[in-house]
Amino acid sequence: MLQTRKNRIKFLERKNTVLEENYHLLTDLYRKNEHLYHDMNHHLQMIYHLAKKNGTSEIADYINSISAPIDELSDTTWSGVDIVDAILNHTLLEAQKQGIEIDVNAEFPKDCNITSDDLCVILFNLLDNAAEACLRYMNQTGNPPHMEVTLRRIHQFLIIKIQNPCVPPRKLFGIFPTTKADTRHHGIGLRNVREKVEKYNGSLEIEVEGDVFTVTALLFFE
Repeated sequence: MLQTRKNRIKFLERKNTVLEENYHLLTDLYRKNEHLYHDMNHHLQMIYHLAKKNGTSEIADYINSISAPIDELSDTTWSGVDIVDAILNHTLLEAQKQGIEIDVNAEFPKDCNITSDDLCVILFNLLDNAAEACLRYMNQTGNPPHMEVTLRRIHQFLIIKIQNPCVPPRKLFGIFPTTKADTRHHGIGLRNVREKVEKYNGSLEIEVEGDVFTVTALLFFE
């Protein structure tokens, strides 16, 4: 029993380290790509107008076609907070590749005492769980999944709410068992999120209504 607890703690520490490393990587990539997309779009627009003016319609059409996704990617500032935007953009791009539609409504308080590594653990775990649930739902029902992500400040509280379709799980002993293959290590994600939330005197609520799964994290910040 003691050895199992030690292994679990060691696993959580390792996972937190990996998430923190991913956070720094994502933030750097987001900053670099933000400038790249912004500058590249300006260059493409200039070449487009010059090509159109000189009658080279094929070049103009080509540049117009490749600049469209750049316009789309450059409009992905959700909250103005680097780590939040980086995680949301990463999730959005990965979800689009998998056929998951996401609605994002994000507002994050700047200069609050919620640390970047805690926020990284909370968001990544909740978003990963939601995306995996969407894929299972799509594979079993054939219906296109839709996920809603909300980050909202109410006075001194931050609410993180994620809603996604799911194949309704059975509740055992007051908890939702993991539906993943590696049950020994999976399911730890939500427990880890709960620890981070409680660090800020908050709460984590999970609700399943029919085929809709909703998780709401409430954090108090200063």
